[in-house]
Amino acid sequence: MMPKRADLERLKAQEAELERQLAEVRERRAALEMVPGRSASKPGRPLRDVTLEMLEDARCPLNSLLLASVMRPLQGRNVPATRFGTLSNDEASSYDSSRARPVYLCHGLTFDQGQAVKRFWARSDWPLAERVIGPMSGRILFLKGAAWVIRLAHLASTDPQRADNPETLNYLAADQARDAGIPVKRGDFAYAAWLEFINDAIGRHEVEDRTVREKAAEELEARLSDREQLFGARAGLVSLPGSPAGWRSAADER
Repeated sequence: MMPKRADLERLKAQEAELERQLAEVRERRAALEMVPGRSASKPGRPLRDVTLEMLEDARCPLNSLLLASVMRPLQGRNVPATRFGTLSNDEASSYDSSRARPVYLCHGLTFDQGQAVKRFWARSDWPLAERVIGPMSGRILFLKGAAWVIRLAHLASTDPQRADNPETLNYLAADQARDAGIPVKRGDFAYAAWLEFINDAIGRHEVEDRTVREKAAEELEARLSDREQLFGARAGLVSLPGSPAGWRSAADER
């Protein structure tokens, strides 16, 4: 019995290693098909791969609504909101299995409790401070997301092959600029001026926001498990006078 069990454990380890290598190959392939680009929109590509690429291109957390809104004109792909909820569960389940991945889709974390902000997506290979959502982060992340959409639209305007529907992407960029507080003239896609306005707005608060997030990240790294740093604390972190920093009540373990 013992040799058979040893063989089984060896095979399981080999399987996990092969799946890890396959995931790395897929990640390298994805990097070569980096969004933005028409080649990245091949039918049937997994939603997680496309989302990971978009996050890498934007280089900041993005919310589900914006991701879905961009996928339509960029790739001709309609993604229902419920699909992102399923994706979240799938990613956590994959982490809990023996099939390790080089990078996971994960969520933004609240700066004080370390709880998941599930509408915001991030990559596990980013520093924790880049995934923390501070008191001022919501506005800054909106502006960074808007700048990303405008850049995509600008690229598609010079090379229509980059998007499935460049015209709709243009109007999505205009909507983002308008929501950022920029006066927008119908049919006038002033990408450079929009980006200048948004970058100035980000610059006014980014340093303060980053300071808060970096301090919070240090505290959360000491209080949260590796899994919780990706998918959020299972329950609120309890802080009572005289309690150790990472103390939890019995209710938190249920």
